[in-house]
Amino acid sequence: MSLTSIGDLARSLILQQANQSTRAGLNRLTQELTSGRRSDVAAGMYGNLTPLVATENSLSRIAAWTAASDTLRLRFQAQQSALGALDGISVAQSQALLRASGTNQAQLVDLAALDARDHLDSALGVLNAQIGGQSVFAGVRSDHPAVGTLDELLNAVWPVVAAAPSPDAAFAAIQNWFDDPAGFAAQIYRGGVALQAVSVGPDTTISADTTALDPAIRGALAGLTAGALLDRGLFAGSIEGRQQMARLAGEALAGNAEGRAGLAARIGLGEYRLAQAEIRNTAELTALGISRAAMVTADPFETATELEQVETRLSLIHVLTGRLQGLSLVEVLR
Repeated sequence: MSLTSIGDLARSLILQQANQSTRAGLNRLTQELTSGRRSDVAAGMYGNLTPLVATENSLSRIAAWTAASDTLRLRFQAQQSALGALDGISVAQSQALLRASGTNQAQLVDLAALDARDHLDSALGVLNAQIGGQSVFAGVRSDHPAVGTLDELLNAVWPVVAAAPSPDAAFAAIQNWFDDPAGFAAQIYRGGVALQAVSVGPDTTISADTTALDPAIRGALAGLTAGALLDRGLFAGSIEGRQQMARLAGEALAGNAEGRAGLAARIGLGEYRLAQAEIRNTAELTALGISRAAMVTADPFETATELEQVETRLSLIHVLTGRLQGLSLVEVLR
């Protein structure tokens, strides 16, 4: 029978390797216990990372949808706020112009015309509303203002109405100019075509496609412009003509109320669909987060138990190392 002995150097190397391996395990388990995440996710999933990759891809898609949803929500909110302001301006000016048209006092018509001019300027400013430096009514050219200035607008329309023989003809010319692609759209609108729909969820696309070219917006601007042109001297010297023009402008603004309400409702529908998509995305995000955590999270009880075992093993190695280092020839021969 042959005897196999291990030399001191070999024994020392074996103990050193065991010590290093155990310490590595100790560090790994300590990190997992403190971070709550597995240090080797692949090992925990037995080398099959397909479910984790699929989950990560789904989370990335939801992150993209969320970013698009955030942008759309802010744009919708800015548009609704601007339309609310435009509606308030239109209602107030409709009432003021109609009141002025029902009197024989030229001064009241003049004051209403001046007020219409100031509020037309405010309306143009409202349509140039921005979020994050992006115009919300300029379509794809969101880095530009949606519409030009008050002077640009009045200067462009004035030649169209200056020679009009009657208030009816002048007001019709104003409406035609706002409807003509060569009029408001070409001379005052600074934006581009409407934005395309963007994906905010599986099989869900939504677009904030309202621009300053919307008929309801152009209708409100036409009524305000008709009143503002009186301040420029339209039908000067004819109180009857100015009163009739004020009446036409006031009636147009009142009649445009339904269009403004319809536009606000259409944007509101987009907001509703967006909210529904966000609810679905949030629910899916929660479910995916739970699934992902199950794949990458270290079980705290299991990790603590294994950590205790490793600490015990490391203590035994230290004890064994100490005893072997304390051996002497005399003690061996006893």
